This record gives sequence, structure tokens and C-alpha cells, in this order.
Amino acid sequence: MSSGQLSASLEVSVEAYRPPLDYEIGGIFPMTGASNNSGKGETRRTPSPGFGHKTPANVAPSPLRLAAVDDDSLTERRTNIGNFQRIVVAEDHRGTRRMLIQMLRTWGFVVLPAKSGPEVLNIVEQTRPPELIVLSRMLPGIDIFELCQRLCCRHSDYSPYILVLAMQSDQREVVRALESGAAEYLTTPFEAQELRARLLVASRILKRQENLILSRDKFRCLATTDPLTGVWNRRSINQILKDELARASGSEASTGVLLVDLDHFKKVNDTHGHLAGDFVLQETSRRLKNALRPYDSIGRYGGEEFLVVVPNAAEAELCQLAERLRKAIESESIRVGESQIRITLSIGATIAPSGESLLSKVIATADAALYNAKRFGRNRFMFADPLQEQVAHYRSQTNALPHSGRA
Repeated sequence: MSSGQLSASLEVSVEAYRPPLDYEIGGIFPMTGASNNSGKGETRRTPSPGFGHKTPANVAPSPLRLAAVDDDSLTERRTNIGNFQRIVVAEDHRGTRRMLIQMLRTWGFVVLPAKSGPEVLNIVEQTRPPELIVLSRMLPGIDIFELCQRLCCRHSDYSPYILVLAMQSDQREVVRALESGAAEYLTTPFEAQELRARLLVASRILKRQENLILSRDKFRCLATTDPLTGVWNRRSINQILKDELARASGSEASTGVLLVDLDHFKKVNDTHGHLAGDFVLQETSRRLKNALRPYDSIGRYGGEEFLVVVPNAAEAELCQLAERLRKAIESESIRVGESQIRITLSIGATIAPSGESLLSKVIATADAALYNAKRFGRNRFMFADPLQEQVAHYRSQTNALPHSGRA
């Protein structure tokens, strides 16, 4: 759109109606007219003219009539459709770009200008890329259809709303643009009201899309995490372990597993009540998460039990981690109201060798080690070799008489 019909229709109005862009901010119309006779310096704010509007060079253009609405709140809502939403304007023609920027800022958008296809790609590389993109059909640097495809491929969670502006309406061009990822194809010249209406539709679609993504993420969180402690639930941590075993099998790596159980937790509920017990579980899970590495995973396995998956772990490393978890809980009592509740852990540790894919076998080995940790006095960890399940290597710095049961 760097020449031809649009340029001819815009050149006069742009030169005759060009308020300083530094003054134009979202939601404020460019000013026309002068102060009134009262001398108070009041000005009238009106929007910019439409794209199809022609004005003589010596006459200021007539302001665009938005809508005859008596309700001020409705007028403002319809005017500021952008609501400070970011929008990319990719247009190499200076006059057209200035007019688009002026109108979009007037309507409440935060405009990010670009002059070429590579500039557009640089803008969408941001952590939070803009959701609305206006592209000129004649934009230099990258073919517009390829650019649309590349823009859509860069967004995994949502698709940007791309509006293509072209000098002529060719059915084949429209089809190619829409198939490449564009959502709208608008020919020039056009009225400002039409562009605003299309952007209003785009904003509604993007808002609904955002709500759907938020709802999806919310339900995904509810389906995969434990509602009390915030760690993975049993189903999720089992899946994580299963995936890790499969990954380790292909890379000849080993996977460490820790089965953690709070000692005498029933006494906490009986003595202090279930609300206090819930708080103890929350605080315990928080301390355990803080003691883990970023790539370790923890989930609530059931009741007061937690399952920890440790990728690429050797026996010595896994035992050090188990001891760190034990000390993180034992070192400081948990304050609940006026009470100080001391909690200890018993931990069963094992390493699934490369090629082991049977989830139940790995967890059963860790469970046997946990049982031995309970039997030998609690507040300790035991390591069980899955290749020699009858041998449990005692790992503790304390000595205690054997106990039976698991509490």
C-alpha cells in the first residue's frame, strides 16, 4: 500500500490533519478547533477522518462522527475499543502508517509500528507478543503469506488476529491470505468506522480466546495438582515417574525414587485437630519442595505420603537428597496457633535401573524400604536395591531398636 489509490486518498488529509504523535495517547482524540470565547482554553476532542475521506488542502478535514449516543459511558466504551491492547502496525508507507497509528491510538490501542516483515518477527519475539497485527499486503522483506504462516507457527497457545490491508480485492489473494493464517482481509480505501468495527470484533474474539485459555489452565491445574498442598496429585506424579522411566530407558540413565511418610501423623490430627493436620501437610510439602532441585518432581501419593521422582540419580546422590529432606522437616517445629508441632519423616529410597518400565515394581521397592525405615525407628531413610530386594541398606546416623508397624 505504498502507492496508488490509498496514497492518493490519504496524502491531502494526512498533511492537513497531522497533530503531533507525541501528544496522542490511548483513549484521547486528536484535538481540533481553538479555545472558546470564555478564554478558558477548552478544546474539543474528535477522532481522525476516515480513510476514504478527501479534504481540500486549505480546509481542515471534518471530524469523523462516531455515533450519536447519549450515554457517555457507552460512547467511551465504543470509542476506547483497544483498552490499551497492543497492536502491531506493519506498513512501509510513511503517510499511511502515521494515519493508522493516529487512529489506533485514538481508539485506545498501544501501537507498535513496523516497516518490514523482519521487524514484525522481531516484535513478536517478545515474552508477551501482541495479539493484534495489521499487515500491509506490499510489506517488504518477507512475502505476506509466508509471514502470516510464520506468525501463526510462533504461537502455541493462541493464534494472533492478523488483518491484511490490500489495494485491491482479488479472490485468490483473499483465499491465500486466509489459508496462511490471516483472520481479515480489508481493501483500501476504507472508512475508519469499518476498520474500528473489525477491530472491535477482533477484540471480542481475542477476549473470548483468552477466557478459554484461562479456563483450560484452571481446569488443568485442578486435574493435576493436589488441592490441599499444591504439589502434583497421585495420578500426575505416577505419570511423571512413568514418563521418566521411559525417557531413562532410551538414554541408559537411572531414575531415583523417594517414598516419604510423616511419622505419627495420626497423633497430630487426634491432638490438634484436622485443620492443624492440614496446615502441617501444607508446610511439610512447602519445605520438601524448597529442598528439591528444579528438575525434581514431588506429588502427594496419599494421606501423609509423598512421592519424589529424581531424574539421573546415583545412589550416593539420592541418599544425600533423602537426608536433606529429612533434616528440612526435623530441623524446625511447625507452629500452629500456640502449639509447636514437631514432625519427622521416614523415607524409602530406591533407584530404577535403565530399562525398568514397570511402575508398580519400582514403587513396591521404595515402599519396602520405607517400611524398614519405620521398623528401625522412624526419622530416617533406608535404601533398597531393586536388583537385590531382599537386602535393605541401612542409612542413618542414629541407632534405635527395631519397631513394627508403619505410622
